[in-house]
Amino acid sequence: MRPFPTLATMGLVAALLLPTAVPAHHSRAPFRLDVKTEVKARITEVRWTNPHVFFTGMVTDAQGKSSEWVFEGHSISGQTRAGWTRDTVKVGDELLLVVNLHRNPEKRFALLDHVVFADGRRLYAVGVPPADPNAPRPAVKPSTDFAGNWKYQFPGTPEQVRQRVLLGTAPPAKDGPYTARAKAQVAAFKADDNPTLRCIPSTLPYLLMAVYEYKWIRYSDRIVIEKEQFNESTRVIYLDGRARPKDFKPNPLGWSTGRFESDGTLVVETTGFNAAPWGNGAGIDSSGQKRIVERYQLVDGGLKLKLSYSQEDPAYFTRPVTAEGMFNKAPDSEFAKNPPCDLKAAQQHLEFDR
Repeated sequence: MRPFPTLATMGLVAALLLPTAVPAHHSRAPFRLDVKTEVKARITEVRWTNPHVFFTGMVTDAQGKSSEWVFEGHSISGQTRAGWTRDTVKVGDELLLVVNLHRNPEKRFALLDHVVFADGRRLYAVGVPPADPNAPRPAVKPSTDFAGNWKYQFPGTPEQVRQRVLLGTAPPAKDGPYTARAKAQVAAFKADDNPTLRCIPSTLPYLLMAVYEYKWIRYSDRIVIEKEQFNESTRVIYLDGRARPKDFKPNPLGWSTGRFESDGTLVVETTGFNAAPWGNGAGIDSSGQKRIVERYQLVDGGLKLKLSYSQEDPAYFTRPVTAEGMFNKAPDSEFAKNPPCDLKAAQQHLEFDR
């Protein structure tokens, strides 16, 4: 999925200033999310792209008239976890698609819930398969040194989280410790200004508590954090006290150094950010003065990871903003390989939303 920053409630001290990141993408509100419709289509194009997968197909109505439709799927990572591969659906396949239609009946654009194959097999895209209480659960190995796969625990029930994901980017809070520059941006907020729709890489703090998993890899002198689905988002936290190189160029991930306190808490300080659109949250840009301090603690015997952080940017905030969240240990696994963000895929919905 998008991703963009789609934002849900995060435990912010500063009057819930910045909601927590859910997938960064456009809102699915134009679709009839409460109604599923069966559509038979002959597939004419498969676009295995980021931030979302798309299928094009010819649909024949009750009067025998054929027309071209576009079906939006999940992200490559999401569909891979659901059992898809690039070759699951091919051009020429005739399939039964279960979809959420666009609210405007003239728009031949639908959200793909799942596909039903000729043999009765079902594969889910944006939809969630029925729970199987008898399915074996993969083993989860506790972490002793922060290493392993982690998944952010969004507040609310699974269905509440899913609805926030589908509804897309939420506007920033009206009240907050904003400077005049930030207040002007909050007042002018437009969801379609989301930088991810232009394939601009995401930055911190959005990347700290986003959808999809994180893989922490521990070395003697550093920690590497890979982010599922997000290209160009692998962080390096240096543990050996090295200084930022003189030729360092500010970027969305900045320069991170970490240290351990006596109780095992990992403290990470990141500076060296470039100025970025929406770099301080939905609708609020960031400057090169942004500074983020994260604190991580292993809890529940290494099955959970607690995060709290402080975010400063005097160009946009009059005081620091703080937030906290929790991660659950996930089964250790490798992430799907993702191609670069495809601009057409990132903006496909705009063709139908106008």
